[in-house]
Amino acid sequence: MSNLSTETKTGLNSMQIDHLMISVPNYQDTLQWYQSKLNATIEKEWTVDELPDLQLAYLNVSGFRIEVVGTTQARLGMPNFNNFGEALRTTGIGHFCFRVDSVDDAIAELNKRGVPTFVEAADYPNIGVRVGFVKDNNGNVIEFSGSMNSAKQ
Repeated sequence: MSNLSTETKTGLNSMQIDHLMISVPNYQDTLQWYQSKLNATIEKEWTVDELPDLQLAYLNVSGFRIEVVGTTQARLGMPNFNNFGEALRTTGIGHFCFRVDSVDDAIAELNKRGVPTFVEAADYPNIGVRVGFVKDNNGNVIEFSGSMNSAKQ
């Protein structure tokens, strides 16, 4: 059995995250929500000839790309969670996270923009971070993570 060194070149060495895709029944509303709430910019919009019910866009949110796929033939997917325990116990991609300088300031700004808090900001000393959560206009959970010392005193 050979011992592969970390210097070994494979097809995966250049792997980096490119985007996260969300499928929504309300394409224009979702683009507007991400633009007004998270300052997203539209990088590109397109359609696919073979799938005429779809509208697609890449949104850029502070360097993180979200692919929004709007469909008129939406199928039931992830539930709209009532509480965080339910969200954590449901299989599939449960949330995505943005690192921020201050979780409390980010959540407060979103509250000013009409986005309710889903899970209040709290310190988690066991992993050394402070996190808080909101949901987008379709119920997708969005986490904000930062230093524990970023909490307002």
